[in-house]
Amino acid sequence: MEHYRILACCSEEQVCQLAEQILQYYPASEVKLLAGPQVGLVMLRVRESVAESVFNAGEALVTEVKLELDGQFGFGMVIGDSPRRAMAVALVDAALRNTDACSAQLRIRLAELAQAVEQQHRQMQALSATTKVEFERM
Repeated sequence: MEHYRILACCSEEQVCQLAEQILQYYPASEVKLLAGPQVGLVMLRVRESVAESVFNAGEALVTEVKLELDGQFGFGMVIGDSPRRAMAVALVDAALRNTDACSAQLRIRLAELAQAVEQQHRQMQALSATTKVEFERM
């Protein structure tokens, strides 16, 4: 499940580059599209922080894909109307379920992307910290 979080934080270009790497390793005949790309709506559930109650904030548009790669199931769901990205996420998911050289290389690349995403988050937090208002001083 960790790879879903990493892929959600990456750009579409980065996710598609991973998919291209996978397709170079596997012949195209080994990819079977089971369902999708399909656009739908999912309920966005939010937990209110004071009373800890859960409520439905609304619906979010998503694109999902189900496929099979070399006998392994892959699933991709992304926010928005983005069939290319959903397909790439599903390919990565399926490739990670295998235990071959491609999967090992993919795990290394995902670890690198995770570090890059973490670095970007730290930079954004530092940038937003400069706008923090100290009400005690006012």
